[in-house]
Amino acid sequence: MNNFTIIIPIFNESECIFVLIEEILNEYKGKKPEILIINDGSNDDFDKNKKILKKKNINIQNHYKNLGKCRAMETGVKKSKNDLICVMDGDGQNPPYEIKKLYNQWKEVSRNNSKFLLICGNRISRKDTLLKKISSLIANKLRKFLLNDDCNDTACAFKMFRRQDYLQINYFKNMHRFLPALFKMHGGKIQNVMVDDRKRFGGKSKFNFNNRFWVGIIDLIKVWILINKRRF
Repeated sequence: MNNFTIIIPIFNESECIFVLIEEILNEYKGKKPEILIINDGSNDDFDKNKKILKKKNINIQNHYKNLGKCRAMETGVKKSKNDLICVMDGDGQNPPYEIKKLYNQWKEVSRNNSKFLLICGNRISRKDTLLKKISSLIANKLRKFLLNDDCNDTACAFKMFRRQDYLQINYFKNMHRFLPALFKMHGGKIQNVMVDDRKRFGGKSKFNFNNRFWVGIIDLIKVWILINKRRF
């Protein structure tokens, strides 16, 4: 199971990422996948302690200012040594043991055709604030109605896909929120896998109503226009 790369974008997640990496390493004793952390301009004490991770052969790429999760994902995909990619959050909410579930589903479904195949995590019970749950519920219902993207929980960070497919999609800011629709637009198949969710290990969520909900609605309309242009 060492033929894929785990990409973890982080921004001020020093309280979480070191514990998370230990969990991943414990899940993959012996042959481990490539682990690639994208430090997206953090200004906490991550840099002071990252030598701990380097000793464990963890690949760290740095943005010298905060460019956002989407750009961090793109950097990770481009720097990956493997074609198969698994993306997860760095706050500890995505349990590393669930990666194997996504990987097994990938092996099962990709036997026929893996082109633009996307495996999406679908959280069984979200451990988020009430505001985040409500805003995500509204956005999810609207997204599924407009885009028909076959994804039950697009806000779940757990995603597995091929590097070469991802890089064929024209980059735009916040595209990571619409990967199911974009992969399906290219003729791909979307698979949902039930995964556990946990409370974050520490630190503060970067989520607030204004920086996610309204921006997400505007992006949703843009993606809807993009998909409909392609159809015609």
